[in-house]
Amino acid sequence: MTSKEAQDRAAKLGLSAWVSEVVTAGEAAEGTGTKCVGFASIEFPLAESETWEKAFSVLTRLIFSA
Repeated sequence: MTSKEAQDRAAKLGLSAWVSEVVTAGEAAEGTGTKCVGFASIEFPLAESETWEKAFSVLTRLIFSA
């Protein structure tokens, strides 16, 4: 799933999708992008993962198990 597809899918649920950059500290510092789905305006992710598919899977379980 592309970022645009994730944003469109999140918008249908009244949510946002964005990538949060995480940089590890140390000698081998490297950055990774975590896919987030939730409320971007207040930086409150409901689900985070390394892939969009897994983030939406977590979100679906959260919504339907409540």
